[in-house]
Amino acid sequence: MAQTPIRMLSLLPALLLAAMVGCGGDGKSEVHGVATWNGQPIEKGYLELAPVDGAGQFASAEIADGKFTLRTIPGMRQVKVTAERKIGETAPTERIPNPEPIMFQYLPAKYNSQSEWKIDIKAGEDLTLDMTGEELAPQKLSSADMQRKARQGGN
Repeated sequence: MAQTPIRMLSLLPALLLAAMVGCGGDGKSEVHGVATWNGQPIEKGYLELAPVDGAGQFASAEIADGKFTLRTIPGMRQVKVTAERKIGETAPTERIPNPEPIMFQYLPAKYNSQSEWKIDIKAGEDLTLDMTGEELAPQKLSSADMQRKARQGGN
């Protein structure tokens, strides 16, 4: 009977190793980072990392107060970032009695829909995404858009 506890102790390192691999065996690393626009933290946004070669998994995270955390496989990734800010509220209507925020995505297309920005993700390294440029301005609605919006119950 004295051999049973010894055998169990000899299996302990293997069990611990299996538990550690099971927790992170997908090859992904946790990546923490900071995202800024013209030197200021992005208050609310979204980050997407896509494999450069098109093969593999995408990774994404919300950006809050300039910070984000995500899990991804190390390697070259294409970066896409969007950032929103509140520019107003909807007027109450019969259909939607409580005002809702009107958000506007203000980063230029070169950081999102037309991004060619690539970074090399390394395990254990934090990311700093510093973006600069002229931010987009909200577009004025055309008279046709305003009429359509009015018909749909908005102001």
